[in-house]
Amino acid sequence: MMKILWVLGLLSGSALAAPTAAEILSNVDRGLNAFKDGTFDSKLLVHDGGSAREYGFTTFQKGSEKRLVRFNSPGDVRGMGVLLENKETMYVFLPGFQRIRRMGMHAKNQNFMGSDFSYDDIAQTAFSPSYTAELAPEEPSSYVLELKVKPKIETDFPRMKMWVDKSNWSPTKMEYYDASGKKVKTQVRDGYHQDGPGHFQPTRVVVTDHRRGDHVSEIVFTGSKIDSGLGDDLFTQRALLR
Repeated sequence: MMKILWVLGLLSGSALAAPTAAEILSNVDRGLNAFKDGTFDSKLLVHDGGSAREYGFTTFQKGSEKRLVRFNSPGDVRGMGVLLENKETMYVFLPGFQRIRRMGMHAKNQNFMGSDFSYDDIAQTAFSPSYTAELAPEEPSSYVLELKVKPKIETDFPRMKMWVDKSNWSPTKMEYYDASGKKVKTQVRDGYHQDGPGHFQPTRVVVTDHRRGDHVSEIVFTGSKIDSGLGDDLFTQRALLR
């Protein structure tokens, strides 16, 4: 009888055990990609004083790697596209020149459409492939992770800090640090709502670049569609030209 109680106690303790840092980050990645495919309508706002430059675009994603971003407004960028074939391969289509350009790894940290988002931010679909995680002191509603870049991964941000909502495993805030340990960028995601089984979509993502005098850009999501059956032919260079 005592042995049975001891085993039950172990099982109970295991069930209540706090998740490890690696498990939390894995759950974040799983939640971000909890669909076979997704279509997300949004607008990018690049703030400049009291006004903002606005770009409308749609993001198509299949699995955890394939992603296509297609701009539909304003007119001077309509038709522009960014294709992520996998985490190492990205292409940009410039309609004014009617050509596709492959982006080198060094260019992925460049500003996206003059905003405070980088091309790497737009392409980011998971964090575990690039970062290892350690636990920091948690907060009442959030787990807090210290992320360190893995060897041979090229990035301007070798260290990050991430706040993860305990209720749905969604990242709500991320701080980015350079090689000297200086905080150079902050990203906040809010207004989460569930739009599919296991998938929670933010309403807004705001980035503040501290290197640019705390310049702010944001992406506002206006609609999403999960598991509509997107074909592989959408995620090709030929599709960029359409």
